[in-house]
Amino acid sequence: MALVNTLTAAATLPVRLSVAFTRTTLQLGRLSSPQGPILRPGGYGERFAVLRDLTSPDRPLGKALAQGGAVDRLLAAEGPLARLTTAGGAIERLLAADGPVERLLSADGALQRLLAEGGPLEQLVADDGVIDRLLAAGGALDRLTVPGGVLDTVLAPGGLAERMLTDDGFIEKLLAEGGTLDQLIELGDTLESIRPRLVQLAELIPDLSTSVDALGRSVEPLGDLVGRFSLSRRRVITSGP
Repeated sequence: MALVNTLTAAATLPVRLSVAFTRTTLQLGRLSSPQGPILRPGGYGERFAVLRDLTSPDRPLGKALAQGGAVDRLLAAEGPLARLTTAGGAIERLLAADGPVERLLSADGALQRLLAEGGPLEQLVADDGVIDRLLAAGGALDRLTVPGGVLDTVLAPGGLAERMLTDDGFIEKLLAEGGTLDQLIELGDTLESIRPRLVQLAELIPDLSTSVDALGRSVEPLGDLVGRFSLSRRRVITSGP
């Protein structure tokens, strides 16, 4: 039986190949036709053209993705992302036991308070709450998205978004070696190193206040004594020859 099946498959192989080739040709013809999914208006061809235009070398996204651009520097071996994910780095401290994430998710943590009955989240989604007012006709969101509004201004050619992504712009300065992000990380280490001194200073302040009060109580009698001495001296001078 197996031999018969093998001989049948071998005999019908040319026919099956012809059918598969014909179907493939028909499908390729349909894909490349003017009304096909690639060339029709709004088809994949137009979408790919938009993507190609966005990533062209003279556009901000293309510059960010270019070799040596912002993304390359972000993902470099000694770049900001590597320093964030290194052992003992910011992400490890963030996820450490009793770290910020652990405290956030604890039974009495911020997330639990946020989701509590009558808590901030319920107040946000309540009738006539913040979200209702935000999405109302003529509300803040409408004013942001109106033609010529804030969003249009930010995304306009030469606007804030484009200036942020240009060479020597805000994003590049933020992610550059020795840039703002590096300085913030170094500042965090500096603050961590001086924290024990700040704690000691806070402990000394009550003692300092007590000493100032004691000194004030000691000086007050001396002031009275000086006042009496000055009065006695004036009387002696007045009664003199």
